[in-house]
Amino acid sequence: MSHDRAQQILCDLIAINTVNPMGKAWPGPAPVERPVVEYLELLFSRYDVALERQTYSDRHENLLVVIPGQREGAATLFESHIDTVPADDWPETAFQPRVEGTKIFGRGACDDKGPLVAMLLPLLELLESGQRPPQPVLFLAAGDEEYAQTGIRHYIDNERRPLGRGLFGEPTQCLPVIQHKGTVRWDITVQGRSAHSSTPANGRNAILDMLPVIHCLRELEQEFQTRYTSELMTGPTLTITMIHGGRTRNAVPDQCTISIDLRLLAGMDLQRSSEEVRRRVDSLGVEVSHSLHQAATPSLATSPEDPFTQFVLDTCRQELGRDVVPTGAPYCTDAAYFPAGSPAIVVGPGDIRHAHAINEFVDLREVMQCARIHKRLMLHDWESGR
Repeated sequence: MSHDRAQQILCDLIAINTVNPMGKAWPGPAPVERPVVEYLELLFSRYDVALERQTYSDRHENLLVVIPGQREGAATLFESHIDTVPADDWPETAFQPRVEGTKIFGRGACDDKGPLVAMLLPLLELLESGQRPPQPVLFLAAGDEEYAQTGIRHYIDNERRPLGRGLFGEPTQCLPVIQHKGTVRWDITVQGRSAHSSTPANGRNAILDMLPVIHCLRELEQEFQTRYTSELMTGPTLTITMIHGGRTRNAVPDQCTISIDLRLLAGMDLQRSSEEVRRRVDSLGVEVSHSLHQAATPSLATSPEDPFTQFVLDTCRQELGRDVVPTGAPYCTDAAYFPAGSPAIVVGPGDIRHAHAINEFVDLREVMQCARIHKRLMLHDWESGR
């Protein structure tokens, strides 16, 4: 697992554009992730290993790599996604990887191709050495994480092998995230009545009617934060992310729409919490409608006391050379879809503050540290504890 090899693979991956269309029309002749899938297939082609391309829509696909264990048993899943957010704010250089010392810059360097490389390196070393892990190891290069998380959902819905535990690559500075928030997003539209702006009394101003809705949402966020708390992360949030109203400058607006993002702690029920928001808004006496934006994402709730958590913590402590405690995160990840009853942890190189940003980067020293963490986890015998 050399620094040079890590740099080469990461630069290759950054140079491959796998920007997610984020729900917009996709004109490409093949799924968004196909160029990286083909790169990985070529990378693994020299080894006797099973590869499964999972093309589940005209936009997105996964690649699954299956490494048998020395004996049967519940598999360990290692997963990183291969799509990225758009780079409209820096298109000239986003896909031209730039190396400055130990840092590599480019779209996806931090989210999520750096974490992807941290999993690829120990996998390739395992295959080159001929060493087999004690139990099966599965590696999923997943599609569509950045928008609707259809890649992991397709995989989990169709996987028939028993899954004992999961590691999910995201930029966490090599610190294990064992819990994160769930997300529900939808639009709230207030209906008014149009009239000429010279005679506003003849209409009903939808923008003005939206004001009590906004006030209600702020009050409800405060109630949620009082009602639900966590030792690992901040409380639930109810954020208005977009607003649009009116059709022309000289007419009373007959419609106003806001988009809201509800982030929930582990233990909060997605459906009940979002229904509570809708009921409160519906009781205000204004004409409103609700439109779900996309499928809700569950929260992640792995126990700090789980033996898997404890082993990952100990492994991170040894590799990082310092104390490491379990953490929580305000964002959501593919780990939320791991089967109930099996622990999942998010860990990877890079800092989430640099994800989705201009001049996104990852430090190769962290990539190598995380690769060593993953290697230990791949070779651990989960049945005997050795």
